Amino acid sequence: MQKKKAVIGGAAAAAVVVGLGSWWAVGNAVEAQTSERGTCGGATWELSAEAEDGGTEVSAELQSAGPGEEWQVELTRDDTSLLTGTRTTDEDGEIDVDAFSDGNPGDATYAVTLTPADGEPCTATLGS
Repeated sequence: MQKKKAVIGGAAAAAVVVGLGSWWAVGNAVEAQTSERGTCGGATWELSAEAEDGGTEVSAELQSAGPGEEWQVELTRDDTSLLTGTRTTDEDGEIDVDAFSDGNPGDATYAVTLTPADGEPCTATLGS
């Protein structure tokens, strides 16, 4: 009977260690993500950087007045362009772009410049 208690005790201890490890990983994942939100020219934007697969996933989202609007988009890490091009808002008036970068989210400055076809550019910056 004593052996069963030891096995059950060992299994319970392993479950606690796994649970604490999962809690620690989730807690660190939250800290490994940063984001900024704002408005510009009647549109709202969000720029975020999150640790992923040994690098950083950088995401930019735009919510504008309506569907079918063309915007010039440039997403950068420090002085390096990660993504550039023209995007058109979807049926909900949104644009979502993602790019992958080396390094950790806190190691660089990320920026997105969103320029409507007939307006002033909106620039969002995240990081150092």
